[in-house]
Amino acid sequence: MGGVSFINMKIITAYLVLALTLIAARSEQPSSSNTVEMNALKKALVDAHTAFYSTNDESLKLYYTWRQLEETNLPQMLSLVQKEPESQPACDVLLWIVLNAEANRGPIFTNQLESLDYLTKYHSTNSKVGPLCSYLGRFWSWHWREKPVVDFLNSVVKNNPVRANRAQAIYALGCLNANKSEQLAAFENWSKAPFYAKYLIPNDLAEMPAFGSSRQATADAEQEFKEIIANYDDCLDLRELRNPKETAPQLKKLAEENLFSLQNLSLGNKVPDIKAEGVDGKKFKLSDSRGKISVLTFWASWCGPCMQMVPVEKALVERMQGKSFAMIGVNGDPTIPDANRAMEREKMTWPSFWNGKEGPGGPISKAWNVHSWPTIFVLDADGIIRFKYEGYGSESSNILNGCVDELMKNLPAKNP
Repeated sequence: MGGVSFINMKIITAYLVLALTLIAARSEQPSSSNTVEMNALKKALVDAHTAFYSTNDESLKLYYTWRQLEETNLPQMLSLVQKEPESQPACDVLLWIVLNAEANRGPIFTNQLESLDYLTKYHSTNSKVGPLCSYLGRFWSWHWREKPVVDFLNSVVKNNPVRANRAQAIYALGCLNANKSEQLAAFENWSKAPFYAKYLIPNDLAEMPAFGSSRQATADAEQEFKEIIANYDDCLDLRELRNPKETAPQLKKLAEENLFSLQNLSLGNKVPDIKAEGVDGKKFKLSDSRGKISVLTFWASWCGPCMQMVPVEKALVERMQGKSFAMIGVNGDPTIPDANRAMEREKMTWPSFWNGKEGPGGPISKAWNVHSWPTIFVLDADGIIRFKYEGYGSESSNILNGCVDELMKNLPAKNP
């Protein structure tokens, strides 16, 4: 009997060990109900987003339904993440929130920054973070002031075992620092000018000096781009490809383009000349306007913000008539007739280079590393870049006119 009892005790002990192992294993695995709930909340957002974009909803009811759903579902998703932050389903949800939630500021953006904090703490070694690093470098480079963005990228560089992911994070940091350099340079040059001070948000005057100098930001960006060129020349950009025919570009090529832009097309640099055919078929050069304050604007008829900017540009041209001023365009339409129709319709009297049949991907915009339309460069009489502006907004007229007026003050007076 003693032997039987001993065997029974061994069996019982084995079962206890097995039970404890299963309990421990289960505790390490995400709760299936937790995952189901997170995915259900995500699916509701995806469905609302799809409904809005697939319907001509002029009343915008579907739009507001989708945005309100973001404000309610995202906090719930993050609450579920907090229960099992180290799990792969939690990582997948966090990545989705940053990549898909649409926000500039406000509570949704706060949810995205919180998601980045969780990713930094629990998932910087995850093999799936590469596309997010690509996204942050391409679309969030203006968020260089946001600590969660910078911390996440640095943690991937330091901790991720996948070489391609580390390369993508280094490149993204270069993009952030390049944007930081540009904004700090504008602040250093223009913060005392009334037009620029009005453009700043209230806290900028106090906060911007705390981020260091544009020179240091430029040096940091140069170092990161040079590291990609020297050590990661075989790595492709890890962006999500939505078109089957699309191919991912090499990070080395992107880094070379950004390094050229940083060293040649930043504030304080003399612009490279443009020698090309205009939309009127006549060849001319950008340097033909040397000695004048010049505005170089990259525009296209298919670009809504570009066409919104045209009345501002027309008014400026009319106001500067008879003065040492030139407005020059670079047109991104794939055909010259498209450009000419727009210029005729809008009464655009200034010359425009044609960017070629590739449209926005033509040789001039490539050489100038222009990816946002419109992009506007303001040049002084020596061809030095004094201001750069992308997009169109309520402040566009004030910025463009204010910058030109400040530069006109420094032009030598004409002899009578």
